[in-house]
Amino acid sequence: MFIVALMFISILGYTQKQITGFVKDADSGELLIGAAVYSDVSKIGTTTNANGYFSISPHSDSICVSYVGYQKQHIKCISDSILYIQLKQGQAIDEVNVYAQGIPKFNKLSLSVYELKTVPALGATPDVLKTLQLLPGIQSQAEGTSHINVRGGNPGENLYLIDDVPLLYVNHLGGFMSVFNPDMINNMDVYKAGFPAKYGGKMSSIMAINQREGNNSNWKGSAGLGITDASFSIEGPLIDKKGSLIVTARKTVIDYPMMLISMLVDQDFIVHYGFHDVNAKFSYRPNSNNSYHINLYQGDDYLGYRSDFKSSKTEFAKIKNRWGNWMLSGRWSKVVNHRLFVNNILSTTNYRLKVVRKYSNTSEIDTTEYESRYLSRVNNLSLRSDWQYKLTPYYNIDFGGTISCLKHIPNRIEASDIEASEFEKIRSFENVIYINNQYNLLNLIDFELGFRLTNYLSNGFSKTALEPRLNINLNLHSFQTVNFSYQTVNQYSHLLLTSGAVMNNEIWVPADKNLNPSESIQYSLGWKGSFIKQVYNIELNVYHKELKNLATYKEGYSNLLGDGGWRNKIESGGIGLSNGVELFAQKNKGNWTGFLAYTYSKTTRQFVKINKGKAYLFDFDRPHSASININRNLSDRCTASLTWVYQTGLPYTPVLGRQYAFGLFTDHGSINDLYEEVLIYGERNSARMPDYHRLDVGLSWNIITKKGRKAVWNLSVYNAYNRHNPTAYYYTEANVNVNSNYELEKYRAFDKYQVSFFPLIPSVSYKVYFEENNTSNTDFDRNPLERIKALFQKP
Repeated sequence: MFIVALMFISILGYTQKQITGFVKDADSGELLIGAAVYSDVSKIGTTTNANGYFSISPHSDSICVSYVGYQKQHIKCISDSILYIQLKQGQAIDEVNVYAQGIPKFNKLSLSVYELKTVPALGATPDVLKTLQLLPGIQSQAEGTSHINVRGGNPGENLYLIDDVPLLYVNHLGGFMSVFNPDMINNMDVYKAGFPAKYGGKMSSIMAINQREGNNSNWKGSAGLGITDASFSIEGPLIDKKGSLIVTARKTVIDYPMMLISMLVDQDFIVHYGFHDVNAKFSYRPNSNNSYHINLYQGDDYLGYRSDFKSSKTEFAKIKNRWGNWMLSGRWSKVVNHRLFVNNILSTTNYRLKVVRKYSNTSEIDTTEYESRYLSRVNNLSLRSDWQYKLTPYYNIDFGGTISCLKHIPNRIEASDIEASEFEKIRSFENVIYINNQYNLLNLIDFELGFRLTNYLSNGFSKTALEPRLNINLNLHSFQTVNFSYQTVNQYSHLLLTSGAVMNNEIWVPADKNLNPSESIQYSLGWKGSFIKQVYNIELNVYHKELKNLATYKEGYSNLLGDGGWRNKIESGGIGLSNGVELFAQKNKGNWTGFLAYTYSKTTRQFVKINKGKAYLFDFDRPHSASININRNLSDRCTASLTWVYQTGLPYTPVLGRQYAFGLFTDHGSINDLYEEVLIYGERNSARMPDYHRLDVGLSWNIITKKGRKAVWNLSVYNAYNRHNPTAYYYTEANVNVNSNYELEKYRAFDKYQVSFFPLIPSVSYKVYFEENNTSNTDFDRNPLERIKALFQKP
C-alpha cells in the first residue's frame, strides 16, 4: 500500500515541466562539465554531469545557464525536449581553484584527488587506500599495509571497481602500496553499508573509482620521482577534439639498488623486488547523446632470489615470484531521451600468481636438479548493462543486469620430481538482475528500495538468492538527517590470504557444494548534522553485521603450496559477528581544516574445528581505532598536514610453554624413538599486542620552474616519533628432534621476540607538469607525436 501511494504521488508530479539538455562550448563544441543550470524564480538548480547533461524541473518558464569564464544565458523552457545550449566564452580570467563540499550520503564516503593529496604518505606519494584507513569503520590490517578491513570483514570482502569494472588484486609489495595511480583518479566512492542494488558480490564494502578523461583541448603531462617509484602521465585531444587519451605509468626505482645492497651484504645472494602500473583511457564523443570509452590496466609485482653459493661452487638456487592484474574494458553510454540513460560495459580481467623454483647441486658422483612451477589464476569475462529512468522529478528507477563467466585455477603444481597430474579448472557463472527505486517525498524523506536477484552455477552446484536493500533518510532540518539501512549480500568466491608476507599468496577459490557461498546481513542507524554555515560536519553511526559460511585455512596451514589437495586445507562454515559505533567530525572550510574519526567495535569468528568450536576474536579485531588529521594553508602555494593514528593492539595466540612429545623417526629403513620439542599454545587470539600509534607529518610546496612550468615538492615523515609498533611475535626455535637420553636439566626456557616494521622514515618526491604551447600551425595540430614532443620544450 505504501508503494502504491508513492506511485500515485509520483503520477501527480509527472505533469510538472521537466527540462533536459546538454551544455557545450560554442566555439570548440567541448561539453562543459559542472555548468550551473538554475531558476531565478523557484531557486531550484542543478549542474551538468560528466556528459555535459542536465535534468531539472524549474517550476518556472525560464532557466539560467552559467559557467566560469563564459557568458550567462537565459533560456525559455520547452518541456519534454532536449536542449542543446552553447555558451560563448567571456572575459578571460586567471586560474581559480574552488574547493567545496556538499552533504554526503550516509554509509558512503567520497574522496577527491585534492583530499587524497593532503594526507601525509609513506614515500611522499599519495595512496588512496592508506587515506581510507583514516576514516571510521575502515582499518588497516597491519603496519604499513594497504590491506583494509571494513566493519569486521576481511580484505577479500571488498569490491574494487575501476569505472565499474572489478579488479581482484589491488596491492603492491605485500600491501605496502595500492595499485591505484593517483594521477588517474578523478574521485572515489566508498560504501560501507546501504549498497545500491547495482552493486554486490562482495560483503563488506564497495570501492568505486572513477578515472578521469584526458584533456580534449591541448596536450599536457607530468613526470615525478619519489624514494620508491617514478611516475609519468600524458594526455591530450584526438579525432578533431571529439576524443581524448590519457596514459599514466609508475615503476619502482628500488630494484637495482636492492640487488646491489644484497650483493654487498652477502656475495652468495641476490635479492630484488619491483612493480609497475600502466593505465590508459581513450574517450570518444561523436555527438552529445553517445560516448565511448576504452580502459586498459596492467600491473605486476616481481620478487626474485638467486643464490650461487660461491663458497661451495656446487649449489645453485633461483626463485621467481610474479603476480598482478590485466584489465580491458569497453563502455558505451547513451542518452536515449530526456528521461532515460543507459550504460553498457564489456570487460575482461585476469589475475595470476606464478612461482618458479630452480635448484641444482653438483657432487663428485652426479648433479641433482630440481624445478617446480606454481600457478593460481582467475579470469572474469563480464557483460553489464545499467539503465537510469527519471519517471518524475521525485522518482528515479535504476535497473539492469550482469552476466559473468569466471575461470578459476586455484592450485596448479608442476615439479620435476613428481609425475604431471591433472589440475583443476573450475568454471562458474554469476548472473544478476536488479532494480532500485529512489523516491523523495516532499523533501522530508528519501526512500530507496532495491532488489538484487543473483544466480550462481559451478560444477553442478547452483544457488539463487534474493538480496533486498532498504535505505531511508529522514530530513529533520536542512542540515540534520537520520538514516536507517538494511542489506543482504552473497559472495560466491573466497580469498585465502596469509598476511605479513611480501611474496604474494592471495588465492581465490570458488564456492561449490562443499564450500558454500558466504552471506552477510547488516543493519545500520545513523545521524548526520552540519553546523555554523556548514563549516563543521558531524556524523554518528551504529551497525550490526552478521556473516555466514566463511572460509579460512585449517589450523596448521598458512598457504596452498606443496600439493594439489587444496580442498583439504580449507575450513568452511564459519560464522562472524561485528558490532560497532562510528564517529566522524570534520572542519572543511578556512585555512585550518581536518577531521577526527573514532570507531569502537568488536568482531568475532567461530568455526566448528577451530579453537574447540568456541568463538574467538577476529585476527584483526581492534576495539578502539582513532585518527586525527589537521591541514594548514601556510600560503597560496604551501600546505602543511599532520596525521596521528591510534589503534588497539592486534590479538594473537600466546605460547604458554613447550614440552617434549614422543614420536618415531625413520633413518635408512630403521625406526628409532625420539622426543620432539613442541610449543604449547593458549586459546586462539586470547592475548593482545601493545597498542599501535604513530604520527605522520607532511609539507606540499607548489613552485614555478625556470622554464615556467608548474611543479610540486612533497616532503613527509612517516612515524615521526619512531614508535616500534609490533606486527608479529616469534619464539625460540622449537621442533628440535632429540633422543630419549636428552639431559632435561640443561633445558632452557623459551623466549618471545617482537617483529616491528617501518621506523621513522623521511621521504621526498618531486613532480613537474608539462603543457602544450598554443599554436595555430595546422600540421602541428594534426600530429599528436609532434605535440607530445613539444611538451618538453621550453615555453
